[in-house]
Amino acid sequence: MENINSKYEQMLLERKRVVERLAELEASETIKEYHRLHRENERLSSELMDIYPRIKFNQYASCNHIWVNTLHEEKGKDGKEYNYYGCVKCGLDRRVFHQMKTLYNPDRLGFEQKIMYDYFKNSTMTGLNTDLYCDLDLGKAIYAKIKEVHPDITDEMAVVYLKVALHYIREIDVSEQRKEDRAKRLLLQPSFNKWTAGDVCK
Repeated sequence: MENINSKYEQMLLERKRVVERLAELEASETIKEYHRLHRENERLSSELMDIYPRIKFNQYASCNHIWVNTLHEEKGKDGKEYNYYGCVKCGLDRRVFHQMKTLYNPDRLGFEQKIMYDYFKNSTMTGLNTDLYCDLDLGKAIYAKIKEVHPDITDEMAVVYLKVALHYIREIDVSEQRKEDRAKRLLLQPSFNKWTAGDVCK
């Protein structure tokens, strides 16, 4: 019992020293500045979260979309086939409706997906439909490279280049190392592997 009491007294003293040191630190200008900046960071983060959806809405609304098929469902519950489209220019992606078939509640979508879902509810599809089956990340990466080389290219010509690029990617068989190198050149993850049209038909 004496050992327990002694240990208890010792721990009380240690805790007192810790509390005193915390009080000293909290009184320092550096710690006060840290807490002030922390509160300011939270305020700015909250305001950014409020403003960001409006920026994305404007980006989506002002984009002359170039659509590729990003997902093909053989049959839905109603027996129909469904194609979901994504824009290679701004990244707008109708696969959010596919996600909603299992989530049911838009509040369960990710932050970016929720913005897209809210946008689609109040807009119609406009722009060029390429009828291409293409992973959206791949389509965006190819389009970005086309714009990098030809910044003034028209949307119609960009679609031609996109079709040619996808044709070469799919028709010319290359090693896994070459695929990794290609992914890196397109600023995709080296492990990217959705090169074929069949990759979106799942």
